[in-house]
Amino acid sequence: MLLGIAGCLVGCLPEPEFESVYTQLEPPQLMVGEPIPEPDDEPLLTVTGKIGVTNVETTLEMDRSTIEAVGLVEYTVHDPFEEVERTFTGVLMRDLLALWQVQVDATTLQVMALNDYEADIPIELMQKYPVIFALKEDGEYMTPDYRGPAMLVFPYDHYAFEENIINSYWVWQIKAITVK
Repeated sequence: MLLGIAGCLVGCLPEPEFESVYTQLEPPQLMVGEPIPEPDDEPLLTVTGKIGVTNVETTLEMDRSTIEAVGLVEYTVHDPFEEVERTFTGVLMRDLLALWQVQVDATTLQVMALNDYEADIPIELMQKYPVIFALKEDGEYMTPDYRGPAMLVFPYDHYAFEENIINSYWVWQIKAITVK
């Protein structure tokens, strides 16, 4: 009985408010419903699938400045792969999904990395938690030779995630996302 009560005390704690987890560094400059410009620089991300907006034929391509125009946020979190505290800066996946006008019947993001690693991630996680599409680690832009140009970061320190599952969703060297 005591184990059940102790388990509830850990697992039943209220989750923090979404906005209390991160710090807003720059407000959004690119709003939902506005046209998303074609990239001026090399695209960092190509988005396809069940989206309502495109800018290059049937795809959506975004360079760093366009991604950052969604509004920069950051938080510090324990990096489960390096076993250190890191501060990640980027944009909220929830805001990207809104900008892309993801169709209501979409359920999954297929996230693809430069090394061909793929992860199918439930869209529900991106909407429920402040997951960052990170461009910077500890104030420096991530490069393709190590984690860059972008990676997904989950707020481990603020929520009780199932580590074995969430660890597979920490995708780095992201090049493309297909909305399914």
